[in-house]
Amino acid sequence: MLFCINNERTAMKGFIQNARNKIKTIGYSEQLSDYEKRRLVIFNNLNFTGFCLAIVRYLYTSIYSPFYFTYQATVSNLALIILFVAIAVLIYLKQYKTATITSFALAPLLVTAAGIFTNDSGTDLYLILYMMLSFFFFNRIKNIIIAFTYCLIFLIFLHFKVNSNINVVTTDNVAFYYNVLNYICSLSMIFLTMFLIKFQVWKYEKSIREKKEIVKITNIRLMAKTKKIEEQSIVLLQKNIELTELNNVKVKLFSVISHDLRTSIYALKNILNAFSKGGFSKEEMMSSLPGVNNEVEKCAELMENLLIWARNQLHESNIIFQHLELRLITENIFKLYSKKADEKGIQLINNVPAGTSVYADTDMLKAILRNLTGNAIKFTNSGGFVEIFIEKFTGHTKLTIKDNGVGISDEGIENIFGERYYTTLGTDREMGTGLGLMICRDFIACNNGKFEILSKTGEGASFIITLPDF
Repeated sequence: MLFCINNERTAMKGFIQNARNKIKTIGYSEQLSDYEKRRLVIFNNLNFTGFCLAIVRYLYTSIYSPFYFTYQATVSNLALIILFVAIAVLIYLKQYKTATITSFALAPLLVTAAGIFTNDSGTDLYLILYMMLSFFFFNRIKNIIIAFTYCLIFLIFLHFKVNSNINVVTTDNVAFYYNVLNYICSLSMIFLTMFLIKFQVWKYEKSIREKKEIVKITNIRLMAKTKKIEEQSIVLLQKNIELTELNNVKVKLFSVISHDLRTSIYALKNILNAFSKGGFSKEEMMSSLPGVNNEVEKCAELMENLLIWARNQLHESNIIFQHLELRLITENIFKLYSKKADEKGIQLINNVPAGTSVYADTDMLKAILRNLTGNAIKFTNSGGFVEIFIEKFTGHTKLTIKDNGVGISDEGIENIFGERYYTTLGTDREMGTGLGLMICRDFIACNNGKFEILSKTGEGASFIITLPDF
């Protein structure tokens, strides 16, 4: 039984609390400032309290009417009930200014009427309350003075109210004017006190707003500076990346120039110096011409690869994608290397069908095929072969350059895909540039392709290029 009573009390307490929350948050909006939200809660509470008091007064006058109170007393209190309900509706509709003006315009009038009809001297206190509340619910001094004076007029009128026969109570003139003077002085004191309090509140609110504005402006400036610093950091980071890339290019260029180009040039220089000093006979010179020619070809190949690679590293290559006839390109590449292949006794096999096309940059694709074909010939023994064939798939083409040469070790493949300078001697002691496969790797990436190397030492190698068809 006790448990049930406790549950009923808890439920009732929860209901009352929920009702109170709903009443005080009538017309609540997140768009209101914090100060306006607090003022709205106070206004709702006061309006609800006035509504409840009006109901009590209405019931009291209704019970004792018409013996003690006239019907005008009952009607005036009923009018107050209707007024407080109307104000709540205006607040609910978010008509805050209209609700405030309506409250201060009609409530003092109806309260005064109720006081006259009931001959209730305690009604003065309601008017004094409204005079004080005018400082809280109005922000402009003009509105405060109007509301204060408006309530003051009703207060004085009610204090010297007429009797039930509407005849002014006769009083001594001296005492009457003295009472009026006292009312004016005391109420002026109340006005001054409330105004000073309101003025301090205004100053405080103004200082808060100014501080908030300063903080807001400071935050905006800080955000702008932070954004600018971030942008500068991104630019500096990009510049550092570019400088690092340029430094890597410089290191690789010096490495290649100091290793291969210098070796070939010094070899030519030594041969020419020996010939100019008579160290070689004409017959010996003629016999050394093939070697000299090889060195010159090697220098030319090195310079060409060097320029192509450097231009790509410095982002000066203009990539133009187009559909290319692959068979025609591979035939031209094989013609370019046919003499070298014949000298080594290597068979070149072109199994690319006519009409096969890929989507790539012309110059880059030629450079890729030229380097891979030359590399395959260099590392293939006499009697071997170098074959080019394709596999078509949906959306892409696989191009494979296969040889049955000496193959590449796992470490060699790892070096090719790394950033380190890497070169080895061919089957006829041919010197490499160290850039060919690096150029292939970078150019294939620029053409949205994929590069794979399948090889084992002594079993040849397959260089697989996957390119998109569009």
